[in-house]
Amino acid sequence: MTAGVAGTQATGLVGPVAVSGGLLLLLVSPIMRGGNSHAALIPLELIALALLLALCVRFAMAWRNAEARLAPQPLLSLLLLSPALFAVVQLIPVPAGLWSRLPGHAVYLDTLDGIRATAMSWRPVSVSPDATRAALLAGIPLVAAFLLAYLASLAQLRLLMRLVVAMAFAEVLLGLMQISGGEHSPLFFGVMSYGPPVGTFANRNHFANYVAMALAAYVWLAYEANRDAMSRRKPTSFGSSHKAAAWVAGSLVLVLGILMSRSRGAALFGLPMALIGLSAVSLRVIGWARGLRFAVPVTLLLVLAAAALIGFDAVTSRISGAQLAGSASFRSALALASLDAAAAFWPWGSGWGTYDLAVQRFQPASMAFYPNHAHMDYVEMLLEGGIFFALLAAMFLWLAGRRARLLVKLALRDRKLDREAMAATLCGLGLLGFLLHSLVEFNMRIPANAILACLLAGVYLRPLSPATLQ
Repeated sequence: MTAGVAGTQATGLVGPVAVSGGLLLLLVSPIMRGGNSHAALIPLELIALALLLALCVRFAMAWRNAEARLAPQPLLSLLLLSPALFAVVQLIPVPAGLWSRLPGHAVYLDTLDGIRATAMSWRPVSVSPDATRAALLAGIPLVAAFLLAYLASLAQLRLLMRLVVAMAFAEVLLGLMQISGGEHSPLFFGVMSYGPPVGTFANRNHFANYVAMALAAYVWLAYEANRDAMSRRKPTSFGSSHKAAAWVAGSLVLVLGILMSRSRGAALFGLPMALIGLSAVSLRVIGWARGLRFAVPVTLLLVLAAAALIGFDAVTSRISGAQLAGSASFRSALALASLDAAAAFWPWGSGWGTYDLAVQRFQPASMAFYPNHAHMDYVEMLLEGGIFFALLAAMFLWLAGRRARLLVKLALRDRKLDREAMAATLCGLGLLGFLLHSLVEFNMRIPANAILACLLAGVYLRPLSPATLQ
């Protein structure tokens, strides 16, 4: 795996076939409820496998022709191989006697006896091997999206991000049509949304989270457009006055999409990250003094204009004391039950993708339904992955923190960020919004959101050129 250090020549190794596969992956992933069904996942996995094959062929050719120089990246390699590593740990059969002594597993012996499965001499560690296999296969598109962004050139990234932004605009347009048709509009495609738009997703939070990440990509595209205009000696300030107005109007549409969903998580976590990115671009393009005079008013204008278009009452209806207290009570009860389950299965975990099965005997009696997700991604993954998830999360935090320190160092040293560093910064902010939103939602379990987040992560951690680091 190539490293993000001086001297590497990893970027630009993506061929047209892989780019086409990436475009198809990004195009298809949101269409069928964010990919959150087996019927939608299978095509995504096949596209991702073809994309990975194209990347491997291209990289092998570059390596043979000495066009790529490799540097060890053990932590990143382990993260990319994590689906295979989980398969080795949780799907390789172990003796039945050992299986029954694994933490949290003994209670399932009565069930196995009832279906006459206790005679099996070997069993996988996971309490539901079929669910674990399906969940780990869903990681293939995530690995493909990360590698695509990690190895692509900036021109290829612009093409990919344009499609992401176009899909986000289409989602907002569909959301507006859903609102205009009322709660029973056929454009909800059978989703019980109770009013707020969901686009092609099954949940307004996932819809808003996707749009918020796309907004960060949109800000980067605006920066790139301004840079191209400056290189051709055209008027500055995002190209020209009318072009600046067009970019601001586009931002308003995406902010409108986030606010009209009434998703508290997207509004509190995703939206601020994108607006911080807008401020960073403004300071870089037109200087600190003019940048502040531009960024602050435009940010306030975008939020207030979007809220006015929707209606302030509608925007603030879900942040009342009663609403917040009810949501916090539900999520805290579910989180505590999930943590109890994680402790019972520690350190090996219940098996990736088995949350709904493993948590049932730990949920409080007051909860009258079986939750299929924890509404807190990290707790859910701790239950399923145990110590292995904790180690992988620590690896990612180390890589992300190291990249953040490097970007801050470059900004303080040079008082600016070049194109590659700006791309990493803006996509990193979009990724941060996704990670923060996942504290109160299960966006990581929605393929379209997870694929886009991995694309942003690939840009954030991609190798920086020697010129950037000098």
